[in-house]
Amino acid sequence: MSETTSKVLEDRIVAIVERVKALAAERDVLRGEIDAMKSRLDQHERENDRLRAVLEEAVRELRQE
Repeated sequence: MSETTSKVLEDRIVAIVERVKALAAERDVLRGEIDAMKSRLDQHERENDRLRAVLEEAVRELRQE
């Protein structure tokens, strides 16, 4: 293989490695965002459950009157 061909292959391999690293970094950022969204969703679900329980208790009390 000629020196020029070797250099082209080496450059392409370096570019591929850099792209893979960039994609991995982007993936890590997206995973962080997803985890944050899941956390907020869990908080909303807990708050909704709490509010539902309060409303159900209020309904029970009103029915008893």
